Formats: sequence, C-alpha cells, structure tokens
Amino acid sequence: MNWREAGIANSKGCGSAMRVATIGYLYQHDETRLREVAEASGLITHGHPAAIAASIAAACAVKLALDGVNIAEYLPRIMAFVDGISDEFDAAIYRVAHVGAWADEEAALNHIGQGWVGEEAVALALYCLIRFPDDYVACVRRAANTNGDSDSVACIAGGIIAARLGLEAIPVSWREHCENQDYLSDLALRMARAVDPEAQN
Repeated sequence: MNWREAGIANSKGCGSAMRVATIGYLYQHDETRLREVAEASGLITHGHPAAIAASIAAACAVKLALDGVNIAEYLPRIMAFVDGISDEFDAAIYRVAHVGAWADEEAALNHIGQGWVGEEAVALALYCLIRFPDDYVACVRRAANTNGDSDSVACIAGGIIAARLGLEAIPVSWREHCENQDYLSDLALRMARAVDPEAQN
C-alpha cells in the first residue's frame, strides 16, 4: 500500500497535529514546503480534511511564533493558510475568536471542544496561547488542565509557545527531568544545523 493511502480516511484525531512542531521549524522560511510536508505527515495516519487542516495549522502556528508575529494575527493568518481545506476546522477556529473576551476560561474551553479531534485540539491550544502569550508555564498548565484530551492540547500549545518564547522560557527543572535528554538535545542541534549550518550549541 502507498503510504499516502495508509491513513484512515475518516480519522480526524489530533495525533498528526501533535507531531508537526519540527516541520514548522524546519520549513519556517518555505511556506510551500511547510504545507506539503505537514499534509504528508498527517496523511500517514489521518485522512480526514479536518485532521489535514489541523496538521498544517499547527505547523503554521510554530512558523508564526518563530517569525515573531503579533499574537492578534495568529487566527486570521492560520485561517488564510488553510483556507478551503475543512469547514469543520474553520468552525473550531471561529469558536476561539468567539470566546476571546469571555472571563470564564472553563466555559470558553468547553465551548471550543475537548480536543479529541484535530481541529478542536489545535483550537484549544491556540486559545491557551492567546490567553497566556508570554508565559510558557501558564500556557502549558492551562492546556494540560483542560477537559478531554489535555495531554495532546498541552503538547501542541507547548510546541507553539516554546517557539515563540525560546528555550529559556521553559523552567530549568522541567528541562532537567525530560527523558532521553541527551538524545533530544543532540537531535535539536542537528535540526538547527540543518536549518543553519553555522548553528552552535
């Protein structure tokens, strides 16, 4: 079977959106390739248009973070980037905009969804990012304490806000307790060198 046909056609889970942060990093300066690679990465497991849109959108959000784009521009820029792929994804992002001024975070999160599907997971992650754009810990904790697929939402939100704020925004104690720390540090350095051969430690 061709890998492009391996994904479940009607699956729109959030797994594919969880694994594209590195794609947003590697193809930050090539939007065409970013879109193509993010879509291909998602198709391996999830074939539903909403899941494809979620994968591309999550990678796009990392690019926007690295580019230093104003937080107020994230939703419209992402909507434009995935235009025409999925009405369901679009609807989830509209819900984020709708609840932006709500004081009750729990009500806002419940209105957006629970994150078991790609469009809701990305939408919830973006809500947490917009709520706490300059505080890595607060953003990730809010995402990790949502109702539903909270670990997935935190994964997506964490990737985006880390790209926005940089490594130093992540508490040292959190970094020190990462499993496979040496391997991950080496992998990160190799990716950095793939983007910029002059990159140092």
